[in-house]
Amino acid sequence: FTLQYIITNTHRPPHCISSYSSHRAVFVTMTATVFNSTADGVIAALLAPFFMSIGFFIWDVRWTSSKGSAFALNMYKCNVASIWFVIMAAVRGFSQSVDSSTGEDIDPLDVFTVTAVGFLMLSSTLGIVVGDVLWLEALRLLGAKHVIVVDSLKPFISAFLGRLALGEILKPPTYGGMMLTVLGVGLVAWEEQRRVSSREIDDGIEDTIQVTTTEKEMNKSIGDDCDILLEMNGKATEGVADGEDQLINETTNDTAKQCVTKETKQVSMAMKQYKRGYACAFMNVAADSLGSLITKQYGVEMTTWSINLIRFGFAGVILLFMSIGMRIHRRYRSNSHHESDKATKIGTDAKDDSVVNGNNNATKDEPTTKVQQSTPLWFELPTLTPRGWLQITLGVAFVTFLCPALEKFALFQIALGLTVSLSSIGPLYGLLLDWPFKGKVPTLYGCVGVLLTIGGVVVLCLCGA
Repeated sequence: FTLQYIITNTHRPPHCISSYSSHRAVFVTMTATVFNSTADGVIAALLAPFFMSIGFFIWDVRWTSSKGSAFALNMYKCNVASIWFVIMAAVRGFSQSVDSSTGEDIDPLDVFTVTAVGFLMLSSTLGIVVGDVLWLEALRLLGAKHVIVVDSLKPFISAFLGRLALGEILKPPTYGGMMLTVLGVGLVAWEEQRRVSSREIDDGIEDTIQVTTTEKEMNKSIGDDCDILLEMNGKATEGVADGEDQLINETTNDTAKQCVTKETKQVSMAMKQYKRGYACAFMNVAADSLGSLITKQYGVEMTTWSINLIRFGFAGVILLFMSIGMRIHRRYRSNSHHESDKATKIGTDAKDDSVVNGNNNATKDEPTTKVQQSTPLWFELPTLTPRGWLQITLGVAFVTFLCPALEKFALFQIALGLTVSLSSIGPLYGLLLDWPFKGKVPTLYGCVGVLLTIGGVVVLCLCGA
């Protein structure tokens, strides 16, 4: 049913005819629908995060064990998905053949103008290249819980941009549904993150992604250093004469000043880290929302396949060139160091003992070199078996192919804020999939979050026209 839905509904997606004089948008119903224009958009927006959750389950173990970076995964999935979008666009069409509002034939050259393609590339840069980097940086600096809170603003910002730029006026109950959906999704994600953090603390595992223990690490570092210094001063005061008390007190005062100074510096560094993290999180929300708005404004008359081809194809090419450039730069630096070491070796007296030491050092360095080679750099693809790459590619099919195809179709079928709200329920699907596949029973807070999310989705479906 899902595949038939995608094929029948993405051939001639509805388009948004923008009137720049009145800043209003008229949504034209497509010629072939399953239910009606709004229902099709809602179904597509609800299916998109479901496919994304399935892809994340596939990626969860395989990519993490490969020690591949987020940059490498982003580069691989963008380029692989672009090939599939080319095939689907060639089969189903790059643009609509007939204008559904006038019935006249559409010239593809009038659709794929320099302005339209250029702004879709800008949308790709904001939403995929810059947005992903900002999101990962915010996740590193703040942790998942703080990022979830900031991400909850995305539906409301998108609704505001749609109202301002497209003239999309939502019914008042729709905002209540958005609030319920955001609260439910936030509660589910927050509870899941709390369970992960508690389990890692019990197992003695340090979370390498969530960095929410900044203050604890800072206080522990300060406390350990100050305890060591004060303990040394305490031992120094044992068995000393009364005449040396003044010297010991001065030393203690100096120690206290050092602790206060170090504590002030640590607090200042932590505050800067939080400010930078929140700045990245807010800029990511703004970049994603603006990218969706630009796509809806300039993807008129295009199919979902051609829109995603331009966006992911452009991002994939940019990331690929970055990877190639870093490889060339690294090889150039390696050759430069090799020539410098060779020149130094020629200018040094070759003694027998130095030769022996050099051989020993080379032997000692071999394991280190092997370890470095086994861990790929951030711009390199990891080494996987053919089965491993097949699993990663299957995840790409769900996350970067089916999910964006449905999401961009829904973008032109329903309001921008409604699309973003319905597409953000991925944590709900993740919670539901955890139960049968991983045996994780939802907690009370998780169930409450599910009920809130379902209530918000129902309100959005009924009042989100």
